[in-house]
Amino acid sequence: MASYFTINTIAEFVCLIASLFFLAKDKNPVWRLLIFYMLLNCGTEVAGIYMRVGLHLHNYPVYNLSLLAECGTVTFFFYYLFKAYKNVFPYLITWLVIFMAMYITELIINHMGQFLFYTASVMSIVFVLAALYFYYLMLMDEKYMRLSTYAPFWWVNGTLFFYFGSTACNIFFNYLIKDTHILFGNSIRYVVYSILNIILYSFWSYAFICRYLQRTYTPSSD
Repeated sequence: MASYFTINTIAEFVCLIASLFFLAKDKNPVWRLLIFYMLLNCGTEVAGIYMRVGLHLHNYPVYNLSLLAECGTVTFFFYYLFKAYKNVFPYLITWLVIFMAMYITELIINHMGQFLFYTASVMSIVFVLAALYFYYLMLMDEKYMRLSTYAPFWWVNGTLFFYFGSTACNIFFNYLIKDTHILFGNSIRYVVYSILNIILYSFWSYAFICRYLQRTYTPSSD
């Protein structure tokens, strides 16, 4: 049972609780979508641990499936953020078509027998670029924003840190995966991803709090 209580699962469940508490009554369905995404993330992590520890099977099928939800949810949320500045719908469709083409191609090449490493790597790079583009749009916007309490800003911060770190991990994947018990009985890769998860879900939880406060004091906010 102790195997289910890891740094990753604890961080995800804390963020899930935050999303339930702060977003459940949000009038915007895009923000409420993050509740279901966090629930799916927690379920994925538990299922992955069960397959690896309980059934002694490879758990990459679970994470390959979760890539679809990850790409769809994060892409859709970026689209929602960009929509306030300009129309990026054609780019959205183009990216989703490219992603699905890569996803299916890598599945076929690997005979569905490995984690979709290259698809996940490209997805991480795209999300890093999307986060940087969001910063650019904010800088070009003349409207005043208090960044310390601006929910989209903190959601994007967490996303940027996580996917930038993921990209770096993917670049040095072969090195990081070699030493399986380098620190506290875990590989360097596991430790790095644990830190990235803490950053991601801490920032997202804070974004949910900011969104809740924004909705409380400005009920008409979208």
